[in-house]
Formats: sequence, C-alpha cells, structure tokens
Amino acid sequence: MGANSPRPPVSSQETKPGGFSPFFIAVIAFLIMCALEWSDVIEYIDGEPRLTAKHQNQLQKKLNELEEAEQYALIASKEGYYPCLHSGHALYFLHIGEVWKYGVTTKGERGRYTGQFMLKNSVSYSVQYKGTLSECLQREQIQLFSYPLLPENLARPENDRLLRPPYNPVFK
Repeated sequence: MGANSPRPPVSSQETKPGGFSPFFIAVIAFLIMCALEWSDVIEYIDGEPRLTAKHQNQLQKKLNELEEAEQYALIASKEGYYPCLHSGHALYFLHIGEVWKYGVTTKGERGRYTGQFMLKNSVSYSVQYKGTLSECLQREQIQLFSYPLLPENLARPENDRLLRPPYNPVFK
C-alpha cells in the first residue's frame, strides 16, 4: 500500500471539461436564495443600505407584540379528568373553575388556541393580566410558583396536591 498503490479510476464526469459538480451547483443555488432573501430585507437608497418597508413593518409588528401580551389561565369548564403532564398520572381530576394551565401569549386567545382545542379539553380562557411580554412572563412565574398555595390545591387530600397546574410541566 502507500505510494505504490493503484489509484482508483476517475469517473468520466469528474474529468469532463466544462461540467459542473453537484457541489458547485448547490453553492450557486444557495447564493441565489441568499440574494433573493437579502433583497427582501435590504434596499439601497442613494447608495445607503436600508431596511425595506416590508421588513420595517415586520419589525414594528414584533415590537408591538412585545408590548401587548396576556398572562392567562385555562380553567376547567366541567368536572372530570384532564390530561396531566407531571403528577405521575396521565389524567387528573378537576372541578369546574379549577386551573388547568397558566400561560403567556402575544397572540390572544384565538391566536394561541383553536376552538377545537378548547372544546376537546373542556377549558375556558381567562385573561389574568395584560401588559408587556416581560411583565406577563413575570406574572406567570408568580402564578406558577404560588400554585401550591392556591385554595383549590390546598383543599385536595395531601397526597393529591400538585406543585403546578396539571397542564404545566414541572421544571427542576
């Protein structure tokens, strides 16, 4: 082996003058895709790069979402067993009005959950706080960490009490 070993035959495609390798074609395609995306984001006015109006509108929409969030609870709308993500049981019994999940959204109820999801899970959406995304995330953490002290949770037998609402996973 080594220096005296025969070289593998070279395919005719590799030696064909003027042929394009698949790698070269992929690089060209990637550059074209990047150019198309770049032109959707950047335009040049008097030689100066600027965001396109479309991209500026997308940015403003995202910034507005950060200012207009909701901290919500999904509330049991009927007595029965609900999916549970952490108690060691796949299902957990809730009474009407008990919290199934706390959450935060910038999309509102309709943007976060479908009507089908709400009906299938027998829950209603209740806004508990409105504010900036940061404020709502803080409020959600307060709700989650305070859940063990919630009267509905304390009313349960001690072995059935939860650290979080049934549909909020417990993070360690």
